[in-house]
Amino acid sequence: MENQTNTPVPDNRQPDEDEIKLLDLLIVLAKHKKRIIGVTLAAALMAVGYALSLPNIYTATAKILPPQSQSSASAMLSQLGGLAGMAGSSLGIKNPNDLYIAMLKSRSLMEKVVKRVDLQKIYKQETLNGAMSALEGSTVISSDKGGFITVEVSDKDPQLAANLANIFIEELNKLLQTYSLTDASQKRTFFDQQLRQAKDRLTDAELVLDKTPNTSLQYLDALRNLKYQEAVWEMLAKQFEMAKLDEAKDFPLIQVLDKAMPPEKKSKPKRSMVVMLATLVAFFLAVIWAFISEALARSGSDPEQGARLQELRRAFRWRT
Repeated sequence: MENQTNTPVPDNRQPDEDEIKLLDLLIVLAKHKKRIIGVTLAAALMAVGYALSLPNIYTATAKILPPQSQSSASAMLSQLGGLAGMAGSSLGIKNPNDLYIAMLKSRSLMEKVVKRVDLQKIYKQETLNGAMSALEGSTVISSDKGGFITVEVSDKDPQLAANLANIFIEELNKLLQTYSLTDASQKRTFFDQQLRQAKDRLTDAELVLDKTPNTSLQYLDALRNLKYQEAVWEMLAKQFEMAKLDEAKDFPLIQVLDKAMPPEKKSKPKRSMVVMLATLVAFFLAVIWAFISEALARSGSDPEQGARLQELRRAFRWRT
């Protein structure tokens, strides 16, 4: 058997192109390092100054549990007028909490909040609508899966933020009491009318019984009718008394779980985040500027590079 010898093959492979490109990039960054660092530091200092100039904003939070019965929500919608169904569908009302959130965000309730603390003057707004828009932008109203509604109000003054959040809840409770009172009044009026009619029927039954001889079959019928009318009258009388009590009630319909208190810590601005974001953006812009400057500098000595830059300029021109 002939011995075969492996002849070594010379390694003529060129350096990896990616490594060359990476070195080129590092060289460009090293050449422009002073400007990149200078721009980044300048942007960071400017961001620090801007962040320190921003006022502290405090967010006060109130949490409530509104009436959860669907019948109560239906009663509220019925009191809102003939367009209640259309309004409910347009607002996306699918459960009672959606209705109460819509009421909290309503123009009428917002207007009452603005006027109670003269927000138009505090916010330095020329019009009432301007103050209401500012309040709406500072307020977040949401509902969770547990049925709780949260009202968050942000302001430079922590005490004012807490007061506004609590006023939202107070005005909602007043609004619900108004609707509930109207509903109770309608029930009282209804039972009052029914009670009057039952009393008239009871009186007629008594007269018929008095005129009927007690030895006839008609007497038994008249007696049964009298007892029936008495039972109806007693039932309606109880319902009427309950309706009067409901109308006279004056208690909060909303359960306040957490009353808004003046927050001790600010909620924004996130100054460190502002400085970090501005610094990163400035750094990347400085790096991009360094590569563009290097490309422009090489375009004169490198025809291929110059041709590419010309092509890039043409690409960015508006075509006519």
